Amino acid sequence: MSWNLMTGLLLMAAPPDFSQPMGGSGGKAPASVATLVSDGQQLVLDVDVVDTTPSAATDDVHSDHVEVWFGLEAPDALMPSRVVTTSPAGKLFTVRGKDDPKALAAILEGKAPGTLDGSGMVNEGCDEDNRAARESLGTSPKRTRVLTGLAHLGFFPDGRAPVLYDLERYPGLSPALGEGDVRYEARKTATGYHVRAVLQPGALLFVPKDGVRTLRVRVDAIDAGAAGTKEALRSTHPAPKWGDAETLRTVKLAKPLTVQLVEGVPELGQPASVGPGAKQAFDELPPYFLRTGKTWTGVRVLRASPESYQSRICAVTLDAVTEYRPQASVFGAPAAFVGEGTSRVPVKAAGAPTTLYLTRAPGDLRAVVSNDVVEMFRFKDGTPGLVEKSEEPMMGRYTSGACGGATTVTLRLVRMEKQGPKSAVLLSWSDCDSGITDAKEQVVAERPEDGTDDAPKITWATQGQKLRVTFGPRLTLEATWKQDGSNVKVDKVAARP
Repeated sequence: MSWNLMTGLLLMAAPPDFSQPMGGSGGKAPASVATLVSDGQQLVLDVDVVDTTPSAATDDVHSDHVEVWFGLEAPDALMPSRVVTTSPAGKLFTVRGKDDPKALAAILEGKAPGTLDGSGMVNEGCDEDNRAARESLGTSPKRTRVLTGLAHLGFFPDGRAPVLYDLERYPGLSPALGEGDVRYEARKTATGYHVRAVLQPGALLFVPKDGVRTLRVRVDAIDAGAAGTKEALRSTHPAPKWGDAETLRTVKLAKPLTVQLVEGVPELGQPASVGPGAKQAFDELPPYFLRTGKTWTGVRVLRASPESYQSRICAVTLDAVTEYRPQASVFGAPAAFVGEGTSRVPVKAAGAPTTLYLTRAPGDLRAVVSNDVVEMFRFKDGTPGLVEKSEEPMMGRYTSGACGGATTVTLRLVRMEKQGPKSAVLLSWSDCDSGITDAKEQVVAERPEDGTDDAPKITWATQGQKLRVTFGPRLTLEATWKQDGSNVKVDKVAARP
């Protein structure tokens, strides 16, 4: 007995999570049937196809075969499937929530406002920003469909290799099945053929970061028929449409699928809640993961309206337009950061590399996500701590005018506690003035105006207890705190004679 048959027989005793007849046009033909069942680690799909006109065609599309669609529970969880694309960069948009290329063209040509700004300022001296925002859209808008959040698989009565269709429909992403993700066999029956597929979670392509409790499924049987006859389609949905997630049926799994997504972070891919010490950090991670061959990659889709802030008074935003930018996050190998029980996992994403910091004890998981860490240590009681140095535009964005291009630098102390990370400001300064402030925004010192490099030197005066920040040869500050990270104090260090 083959591996697929044996695996399927082990699950046959369990009631299927999904069982649906596959109706044909007119409803006169005997119904084919598709069933799906989960054992918590994998799915077994059985499709009994009634096909009395076997085809000799070997084309992956126009031949006898079974197509299976899988999707996330929420059809537009990542982004809409129907969008407008433009040249030359292939950007993706909707206009007021619709895939309307004419509406986008009108905005691009300045025939429609595209902005919901009611102040009137966009029409007074803001022509340059209006033009820049519209030019960022691209040219030649046209409709397209993407499959972000969907998987489209093909199985064949001759048992050839399974097919992952439509790889060009995943903009900015690189989906690929891994070895063993899909195993199937097909056998002839008295009325047609039977397909049994054993599917690892990778066959779904997209999975939630907390495991698969619910998914969407549609199974289609394509009957190419004898030479010269019309192709027929039977489906588990009465009105199937290509790439339309709404025509996939929602299936709640009695045994949710668990997935090993990231090395060193077993909590990801598990359908269990995460405690308060890690919840905030896990919430910041990508909400879904994509199968990319041997590994899983975090995936989210950034949504923003085109904008221009060249002149501070204008701040033009095309609110009617939403741009969608799929972003992949690659997780690296874990490594300890302050000894046993701790690990840090690098996360690489376009323009936004970051790191996940974790500490574990029995029943106690704590985590922080940061891309600003400059020092790592333990408090006196052994609790891991971090010192972050962040840089942000002083005005919330870089723009024109006084201090419009200024940057604010902030040093923070982070303590990884059981109820979640606790953060406190140590120091803050900007390149718009010379003042250095503490957590209460009180000026504690003035940076010397002697041409010294603005980037201070950060060292320990006492490891984990007293942080020294040196602004050139004439100014050194030391920050101290209590054991629990509270009561931060900043003092000047007396200059040497």
